[in-house]
Amino acid sequence: MNPDILVCPLCGGRLEAAGSALHCASGHAFDIASSGYCNLMRPGKLRNRRSGDDAQMVSARRRFLSAGYYRPLHDAVTCVLRKYAKGGAVLDAGCGEGYYTNAFAADEAFTGALGVDASKYAVDKAAKEARRLGLSEATTYITANFTDMPVKSGSAAAVTSIFAPCAYGEFSRVLAEGGAAVVVSAGERHLYELKALLYGSENVRENKKIDHGGAAAHFGFEVIGNSRLEYRETVEGEETIAALYMMTPYSKRTSRSDADRLLGCSALNLNFDFDITVLRKERANKAT
Repeated sequence: MNPDILVCPLCGGRLEAAGSALHCASGHAFDIASSGYCNLMRPGKLRNRRSGDDAQMVSARRRFLSAGYYRPLHDAVTCVLRKYAKGGAVLDAGCGEGYYTNAFAADEAFTGALGVDASKYAVDKAAKEARRLGLSEATTYITANFTDMPVKSGSAAAVTSIFAPCAYGEFSRVLAEGGAAVVVSAGERHLYELKALLYGSENVRENKKIDHGGAAAHFGFEVIGNSRLEYRETVEGEETIAALYMMTPYSKRTSRSDADRLLGCSALNLNFDFDITVLRKERANKAT
């Protein structure tokens, strides 16, 4: 863990590591878990037990992502970051179980990676994996609300938001001038066949495209890249298909009878479709 990029969530002071905790000059202390992450959630910010993904969802995401089906997306995002954030730190907002964050930390193009997520289960698993990979010094994992991150202003060369809500004002604050925000959202045909199997093709519509540039312009961003990554691949194995289903929002709003049509499949040919938007911070945040 590298606390240099962090600030105290209570007073905003500098944090330093001492033993198994982070401390600020005002006397506030925050324990570092045995896995290596630190809880820096501000008081009153999502402090209930249902904050972020639960343990089952986190395990499902790890199981599916480790199978490699999103590797093309991983490679595409890394390629963008190498162009716009070389030699700096990457902040992964809504990092989940660290699949992308640990990959950024392992890349010599960057000085390190900070993963922020509301789920303690996610950052705990991410930190354990970083340790297994020998990346503990190159990664920092914290629980925090990424709309209000205990991170130094202007300290990140890039921010990534991969299938996570965007807090453009906060992204602008933590980014250095000229820094980039890389935002990944579902493309029009993403997982279309999975949805058709769940709900019937006659009830499925294509995903609505999100205009990140228009929403982010108020916070001093301009769009400098907009690309679509689309490919087809057959997902094999009932456990892997079940893991994919569990990591989607459909698992929260689908009846058991509809889900059974999917969960009994041993192979599923799917369309993977991602929109990748690159935003560059050009001027001071208008909101400040």
